[in-house]
Amino acid sequence: MGPTFDDMTNNGIAIGLGKELILNNQAYRSIEESYNKLNKIGRLKLKGMTKAREKMAFLPQGSIPLTNNIGTAPGVLIKEKNTNIFILPGVPTEMKAMFKNSILPLLKENKRIFIQKGFIFTEIGESQIAPLINELKDNYPNLWIKTHPKSGPSIEIELSITCFDNPNCHEKVDVVLNKLKHIILDLGGQIK
Repeated sequence: MGPTFDDMTNNGIAIGLGKELILNNQAYRSIEESYNKLNKIGRLKLKGMTKAREKMAFLPQGSIPLTNNIGTAPGVLIKEKNTNIFILPGVPTEMKAMFKNSILPLLKENKRIFIQKGFIFTEIGESQIAPLINELKDNYPNLWIKTHPKSGPSIEIELSITCFDNPNCHEKVDVVLNKLKHIILDLGGQIK
């Protein structure tokens, strides 16, 4: 996203989506304005847009630039089918500010609910329950089911889902959570 040769995120995303990088006029004006302000307050000596600065205005085709109130490189929103892809700067203060000011309002607008639940079990291993988890994943494709080995002979199992205007999300997670508990108990496992 930045001005140097090793800043390749926009290019990588463009390649991954089969899009071209094109000069985005809105991003260009935003970058130019940021550098003009920095020049006026004496933080930069080099005036105007350079090739390196212009590089930051090349975004994947169809992108929407996101305002960067702290730095110069704009963030990027790409709407690809039913998915929003956000590209944010790596500088932590810029990333956090952009997330708070540009992304959170969009997420709240979409009324998404993220649910994550889980538990820890012992006495059986991941490999023993893996085929049964795969069956549940096939029956509930919107749920993410993940196991995490813990210290000692215990394993954490985690379910998560992002729902959009679906009042039955909590119920769905609870149903699968109970099925997992029964599977583990039936195999001789212990739930902590």
